[in-house]
Amino acid sequence: MKRTFSILLAMMLLLTVLAPSVVASEETIKIGLLATLTGYPLNGEHMAKGAQMAVDEINEAGGILGKKVELDIQDVGNTTDVGINSCNLLISNKVVSIVGPHYSSTCLAIENLINAAKIPMLVGGTSPKIAKIDNDYLFRIRASDTMQAVAAAKYLVEGLDAKNVAILYGSDDFGTGGMEIASEHFSSVGVDWVAHPFNNEDTDVTTQILKCITSGCDSVMIWATEAAYPIVARQLYELGLIVPTITNPSLAVDSCLAQLEQEWVEDWYCVTDFLTSNSEEKVQNFIKAYEAKYGTEESVDLHCAAYYSGVKLVADAIERAGSTDTDAIRNALMETKDFEGIIGTMNPNENGEFIHEIILAQCNDLKVSYIKTIGE
Repeated sequence: MKRTFSILLAMMLLLTVLAPSVVASEETIKIGLLATLTGYPLNGEHMAKGAQMAVDEINEAGGILGKKVELDIQDVGNTTDVGINSCNLLISNKVVSIVGPHYSSTCLAIENLINAAKIPMLVGGTSPKIAKIDNDYLFRIRASDTMQAVAAAKYLVEGLDAKNVAILYGSDDFGTGGMEIASEHFSSVGVDWVAHPFNNEDTDVTTQILKCITSGCDSVMIWATEAAYPIVARQLYELGLIVPTITNPSLAVDSCLAQLEQEWVEDWYCVTDFLTSNSEEKVQNFIKAYEAKYGTEESVDLHCAAYYSGVKLVADAIERAGSTDTDAIRNALMETKDFEGIIGTMNPNENGEFIHEIILAQCNDLKVSYIKTIGE
């Protein structure tokens, strides 16, 4: 009996100690961030810094619904197992919305978890598969590859007069999705194409490149994560396949460019969400604010911009909903109209996709310069 009483007394004391923290947590609104802090650590760091900058600005302006915002950052490690565990942790931590993850394979692995928990999640994955999922709580805050890959393919054909295209692509969901969309467009306009996959972490893609050369291609399209570009670009150059080349947004990411040599990618093109050379006032103001907060030595890229925009969009939806109820937030997100994000004006379509424009750019002397904006 004494032992039972002691245990009960200890539990009561513990609850008394914890009570202030429980009350404190109810005084904040918690938003989750799923970031690639390992796997692609610089990308994840930029995601976290962009999202935290948004939270700090929101709190400095008085918070949301009179409450401070707390950012709960969890690492997805760019692996599905870690992503699942981190998503479950955010759910148990009672976040009202989740921003991220960035990569499509992780998005696809965890979307069922947020659907069951009924927590709105704003992802950066661009795979066309995401828009086909029946999940009312899944939103996308970057342009889909359905748009990006078609834009890249069209520019090869209409802008660079491609007649025989070689597609080099990562074998994950992201790379495969881009390849399928682009090849469908090439077939529809009567352009010949071949496609050769590789693993994003491969250290040798000479076999695939030699097959491209054998095909007599007059242009190349690359669709892969940043990790693949140093190998693919170098070996294309070394094997002499120097033809008009266009890529996905990876080429415009500073951490990717830093691993390349100028001659490997000179005159290459890319489609991208974000460019520091974009002269739009909102973009330049964002860059100045980011550098003022983190230092001018910090590179500013789409990871900073996209997840800053995602957190600001969630905050706007909560304010409009007048509630932290997740269904109310979800409904407010779907009712968003002309929200000015850093990577574009955000309006949701029926599939919860917010971005409907991209940038065409070109790389010269390891600097990626704006050419034009392309809308749907």
